[in-house]
Amino acid sequence: MRAPALTRRHWVYLALACWSAVWLVILAHRGGIDWKFFTTGTSLLFGGHPTVITGITGGHGTAGPAGMPGPPPPGGLHIFASYPALQMGPVSYLVTGVLRQLGPHNGLVAAELFLQAGGLLIVYLVQRTAVQTRPALDEDSRFDLTLLIGGAVFLVAWSELSAGFAHLDDGLALLLAVLAIRAATAKPNPHPALAGLCIALAADAKPWALVFLPVLLIGRNRRDVTIAAVAALVVLAVAWLPFLIADPHSLTAGKFLIRNENNSALRALGVTENYTPSWDRPAQVILGCALGSLAVWRGRWPAVLLLAGGARLLLDPAAHSYYTPDVLTGALLWDLLGARRPIPVWTITSFAALNAAPLLTHDGHAQGSLRLALIAAFTIATLAIPAWETRKPQATTGSPPRQTRLGASP
Repeated sequence: MRAPALTRRHWVYLALACWSAVWLVILAHRGGIDWKFFTTGTSLLFGGHPTVITGITGGHGTAGPAGMPGPPPPGGLHIFASYPALQMGPVSYLVTGVLRQLGPHNGLVAAELFLQAGGLLIVYLVQRTAVQTRPALDEDSRFDLTLLIGGAVFLVAWSELSAGFAHLDDGLALLLAVLAIRAATAKPNPHPALAGLCIALAADAKPWALVFLPVLLIGRNRRDVTIAAVAALVVLAVAWLPFLIADPHSLTAGKFLIRNENNSALRALGVTENYTPSWDRPAQVILGCALGSLAVWRGRWPAVLLLAGGARLLLDPAAHSYYTPDVLTGALLWDLLGARRPIPVWTITSFAALNAAPLLTHDGHAQGSLRLALIAAFTIATLAIPAWETRKPQATTGSPPRQTRLGASP
């Protein structure tokens, strides 16, 4: 049964790999826009200061190095206190240090290839998670078509993140979140410790990834949830405590201000402050965790990543195009697994609203309102509209089967 399914799907992955390679070539020519932040941060963390730091200013106390008087602020374990604009986590800098040794242009080519391969891996992991959770999908022709179309749309947005901007932290966070879901839902035996490890590493790469914490609630029972939570807590402490002990001002990096853009959902929501409100980043994590936890409780765990991405888009003052994969990763998972029938509705709709619409209108308010409408629509669709359900017979009672929501305990 499995061999024909795998053979039938080979052409889908071949087509997606070729499609991904085309977009890599198109965007990499003038891509890697933000790679300098990763190489600069790596140099600051692991040894001294780079010769030139462009667009990165110092934090508290001493003057910054961008043409300002005085010595540059210290790096090393003081990096987050001294350079709050560097919002990436230590895992991102560690991976950057490895990639810089593997290719030209200070590791940029290696980073683009690594991230592009990560996008294909996400599509594969989502597909395997869906088929393992709902084996009947292996025989559904709509599933392969949804995988092809949804995967192709996802990879266009992902290529902008990977080749266009080389945003390693976002890429690592999303890949690790999908790996965590795969570990938490593995059959016959889930791997809660691995799920906790992956979520912690995601937050160690990109602190915003704390919104993925509800993934740890997917475990079969309280013991699995406890194991996952403890594993995550230990790994988070190992990564972040050295910075907090060396410089308590490291916490202030979370207060770094960015401009509230006219086309952001935050501004469309009615927040008119010119820069990041003081409550904004904690609210992102709280909202994402609350919605994700509700999704798990409702038996809608495939919506966790989509709702987390929505929380970021809703409350982030920026509206960068490399935020789109945050939503599309979750949308692809929901389209393949959460909906009653596999149709790439939310993958296509989200891409159109976030990446295609700005090409049709330059009205910032309209773009922000469209983002807001999209977030509201998929939040209602995943949490309120009936989703896929499976029937499980009650053991040994002889009673008729009852309906059980996806992911809920029988």
